[in-house]
Amino acid sequence: MRDALEFGIKSFFAGCLGFLGVITMVVVSTVLFGLVFKSQIQGLQTNITGKFQSIPDMLSQESSDGGDKTPSTGEASSMDEGYGNAGELPGLVVYITEGAHPDNQKLTTITKVQAENVAIWVNFPAGSPVGINLEITLPDGTKHPLGKGFDTDPTVNTSYYGKLNLVDPAAGIYILDAFPEGNSYTAGTFQFNITE
Repeated sequence: MRDALEFGIKSFFAGCLGFLGVITMVVVSTVLFGLVFKSQIQGLQTNITGKFQSIPDMLSQESSDGGDKTPSTGEASSMDEGYGNAGELPGLVVYITEGAHPDNQKLTTITKVQAENVAIWVNFPAGSPVGINLEITLPDGTKHPLGKGFDTDPTVNTSYYGKLNLVDPAAGIYILDAFPEGNSYTAGTFQFNITE
């Protein structure tokens, strides 16, 4: 009987120590994973947060339109281009190219060296003049205004916003958000990656 009791006590404590070992291993693994993939996790978090923030705007637009409305042909094509997604606000398409021409290849991955010659472009509906401000989210999750705002030219649909102008950029995921002046609603988002 004494051997059985002794065996039971040893088994109980061995089980407890084993469970604590598993918990410790999970915590250490999670911390190491977070440290190794920190910038990717923050970029994903920012991207997901931006998507969820636009849901109330989409819902309010749907309810103001009178529910599920089938768009006419003209509305469908403007929605395909990314316009009209914010009620009265125009949709904005933000992208970057190497060199100062809007028809150059749109880049989603650039090196630190390329970052010196990257131009920012904003595409918007022609005939819709609007003031635009840009904000950049760095890989560490901090957000900064990017340059001065500008007014779009109603005679064209793509405007040059300026150079990226990042001093010794860190490798990681960057996000550009475009806001019409006087609004906090993001009317256009572009994500790109800077590599070594």
